[in-house]
Amino acid sequence: MTSSTHTPARASARRPAASPLRRVLGTTLNATLLAVIGPGAAHAQSLRAPQQLSAIVVTPAREKVPDALQGSVVVIGAEELARRNAGDMSAIARYEPLVSVPAALSGSGSVWDGAGNTGFNIRGVEGNRVSLDIDGIALPDAAPKPDGTAMNTFGIGRDYFDPAMFREVRIGSGTGAAAAGTPGLAGKVAFVTKSPGDYLSDDKRSYLAYALGYSDANKSRSHNLTGAARMGALDALAVAVHRSGKETANKGSVAANPDDWDSNALLAKFQWVSSHGQRIGLTLDGYERDNARSYVNKTGGAYPDGVLQDSHTRRTRVSLEHRITGATHGLFDTLESRIYMQDAKVDDRTRARYITGNQPYLRNIDTGYFNKSAGAGADATLKLGESLGLAYGAAYERSETRRPWVEDRTVIASGAHQILMKNRMADMDSDKASAYLRGEFGFALGGYAATLTPGLRGEYRKLTPKNLAGYLIAVPAAAGEIKTGSDAYATPSLNMSVALAPDLSVYARLNRGARLPTAAERTGTYDSFSYTGSGVGYAVLGNPNLKKETSQAFEAGIKSSPAKGMQLSASLFRTQYKNFIDYVAQAPDPVNYPTITRGLYRPQNNGSARTWGGEASLRAELGAWSAPLAGYSIVAAAGVSHGKARDNSTGKEGELASTLPRKASATIAYDAPDDAYGVSLSAVATAGKQPAPDTVGDVGTRRFRIAGATVADLAAYWNVGKHVKLHVGIYNLGDKRYWDYASSRTLAAGVDASTLADIERQARPGRNAAAMLAFQY
Repeated sequence: MTSSTHTPARASARRPAASPLRRVLGTTLNATLLAVIGPGAAHAQSLRAPQQLSAIVVTPAREKVPDALQGSVVVIGAEELARRNAGDMSAIARYEPLVSVPAALSGSGSVWDGAGNTGFNIRGVEGNRVSLDIDGIALPDAAPKPDGTAMNTFGIGRDYFDPAMFREVRIGSGTGAAAAGTPGLAGKVAFVTKSPGDYLSDDKRSYLAYALGYSDANKSRSHNLTGAARMGALDALAVAVHRSGKETANKGSVAANPDDWDSNALLAKFQWVSSHGQRIGLTLDGYERDNARSYVNKTGGAYPDGVLQDSHTRRTRVSLEHRITGATHGLFDTLESRIYMQDAKVDDRTRARYITGNQPYLRNIDTGYFNKSAGAGADATLKLGESLGLAYGAAYERSETRRPWVEDRTVIASGAHQILMKNRMADMDSDKASAYLRGEFGFALGGYAATLTPGLRGEYRKLTPKNLAGYLIAVPAAAGEIKTGSDAYATPSLNMSVALAPDLSVYARLNRGARLPTAAERTGTYDSFSYTGSGVGYAVLGNPNLKKETSQAFEAGIKSSPAKGMQLSASLFRTQYKNFIDYVAQAPDPVNYPTITRGLYRPQNNGSARTWGGEASLRAELGAWSAPLAGYSIVAAAGVSHGKARDNSTGKEGELASTLPRKASATIAYDAPDDAYGVSLSAVATAGKQPAPDTVGDVGTRRFRIAGATVADLAAYWNVGKHVKLHVGIYNLGDKRYWDYASSRTLAAGVDASTLADIERQARPGRNAAAMLAFQY
């Protein structure tokens, strides 16, 4: 509750009492660490994780299948995430071409909107059209701004994890083949958590590590504790990470909005392996983050002291996994099954002194985005002969989505309270079932070994609205539109690869994809009536009649090792999208909506788009060619994409606004024998680009031009001894002033002090350093 009409320049980060989940996981962590530091721990040897430098590897999350199955997939390992100083989602794709991480920056929306990373942009398509999952369990969608009239602008992002929990991150570009996990219309990012097997072996039965880190860009400190132990047939792992910091600095002339934050992440895994080829696992996964934000840029006539926002993000997951290998009954050779529960929640409390009609108020707005899910799934493989194999699976998930909104507006002069309850979408329960079948046929084609991989995936979803009595009370006709409904689709895929030589293969794939409209898109609400007190006004409503978005993606590529120690990949792609969803201004409807006279906006399937381009990567171990160059390596990647869009409701055509600019990166590295130390120099060159008007959303605002930039990073590590390792990095070595296109493309051109200040706030950090000191036993 606001106790003063004065808003301080910097909010104080909250330190809530430990949640029940944190206490449970803390107990689990302590028990695991006690096992780790028991007898024999003193003799444990340090773990040396392999160095990975953005290698393009083509392997799906659970199965070993032909390289052609998913086309372009980038695998980023834990060591590489540390080298990139990836404390959150934003730095994960630092060097990948045609991949970026857009963000809703602090203060860029309305006063009640949050801030944070909203997902990935892959080949020019972003938002909820790119799926994110952790260990095959989908993360919640980003939530659109309730008062926004552009679909890919978000008020709540997808920051539900800490990258220190991951063994690797797998970024799949384009529509994927029929497979396990969560499909994405334009791509998929799979986060794979660490496992006891990453640290333990028959010769190493325990592991313990502590790492202390600091990042200059956001004044953040991190503490990372990892323990693993093998006790007979039981392996255990516990990872705990705490971070705290402030807003990310910028190279602009206007300081970023203050943001004090801290986060905690916990991962506990137990795996029991029987002597009969079975493995049973239990995973406990938790994350929470508190932000205390101050929206200084909102200071003005309506908000004379600016705006404060406290935000609390929490995600907990419990899953039980079972794996069978070596089965001989003919139904499957391997079977992986799992059941899980996940609870993800974002609570934002916004408070400010507010003046309207010459009357001062205190506004306290509580808004949130709550997603609970529970499900089960199974995936199997079966080999039917030397040249024939099958992969198949099924999954079911039930979820609950809520987006509450409560405002307590206090009249300062009288102390009277005005309570407004305006949920930003209908409470929605959903049931989703999916299944897939994929074959793998090997045959000879003109004397070359070829593999054909057809597949089919189907999905059914039922949406059941709840509590409609409180849905958009000011517009009674809206609730009458919301009914129980269901959708279904089937998407085929076809992949083919040909091995022209032992070190040379080509592939082509043709995949179809689909994305069902979210509950927020179908039932989202915002209206002006409760604020104006008038009998007429404007509204932003969902559309329960939305159809699915679809894609048809073609990709062809080559993967080669043209010389010893060299790996080369290149691909060309073209994707056609239909039924893109975006908001459209509606004609007046005096029959159904007689009170909405000042504008009605609703999402429609009004857009189509196509993207095309190419990307290539190279990795070379120079020591394979010349002994004096042993330890030296080069990694390079480049990509270019184009996009066109059409607004079917207006007939307008233009560039797809989210198309990324050209980008190339190169890294030269040296690793001493036995990895005693190493150093790498990386450079990323991004072309300048004038953001195009949003054709599908019919938004023609003139945008700020994003200048091109070449940014260099220097990173090094040193194994000080058997048990100590130091990571250091200097980022933006040349202290360049630049902007990230994916995050800043919606900035209005600077025409006054306010828009110029917003541009300056969104500049990226100048030269900054990070370091991490790790002790491991």
